[in-house]
Amino acid sequence: MKFYLIAFLVLLLSGCVTTTESAFTRKADEAKALQNYIQLGLAYIQRSDFERARLNLGRALEIDSDSSEAYAALGLLYQQEAENTLAEEHFKTALSLDDKNTRGRTFYAAFLYRLERYEEALTQFQLAGNDTDYNGRAVIFINIAQCHLRLGQNKQAVKAYEKTLALDHSQPQALIGITQLLVDEGEYLKAQRYYNRMLNIIKSSGMTHSANSLWLGIELARHFNNSTQESSYAVLLKRLYPESQEYKQYRALTSNE
Repeated sequence: MKFYLIAFLVLLLSGCVTTTESAFTRKADEAKALQNYIQLGLAYIQRSDFERARLNLGRALEIDSDSSEAYAALGLLYQQEAENTLAEEHFKTALSLDDKNTRGRTFYAAFLYRLERYEEALTQFQLAGNDTDYNGRAVIFINIAQCHLRLGQNKQAVKAYEKTLALDHSQPQALIGITQLLVDEGEYLKAQRYYNRMLNIIKSSGMTHSANSLWLGIELARHFNNSTQESSYAVLLKRLYPESQEYKQYRALTSNE
């Protein structure tokens, strides 16, 4: 009797463990499937294959009808289809389900920016920027700078670029942006320091100058009366970007001298 009781308990415990493991496995599999469907949906949106995107995001919501990430992705899908009312509804639903969905919040902020609702976009980007664990935080502050620029808030834009560079010392877009702003504000010495950082990154990484970065180099060289440097940047600008607005601007500038 004792032997059978022990054997029964062993069998019962074994069954419980199996059931628990099965439940955990099923839950883990569902979570993985959910993420896979969302990532597939986003990938199809990027390829403009909206039907497959909708199919995969629908499957994600079948697994979890309250998935904030799936609703955010649907918002992005409707945005790409120029269904702005539906897009905003889905972005707002995503954030109501999870206000810590930073990626979804950046989708919504970018949507607002595209609609030229810059103050609202700035608010959403600032909230997203508060997430210190978000991997793309440096880029968020570039977007914050862009919002400030659209609102004519140049000093705040400089601070946002500085924050970007505190998070990512070699962010080229932020270096170009802050250099341009400082040149516009007449702070040439500070602008030159940021420009030198950008030059070092271009040299070390093998990157190519943009027309904008060459024009900035010309502006700085002219201010500091460095004709050799100015000529070097001008030659590159003509060779790499002969049809650019920057080269046309340079030609107009020098033709009046």
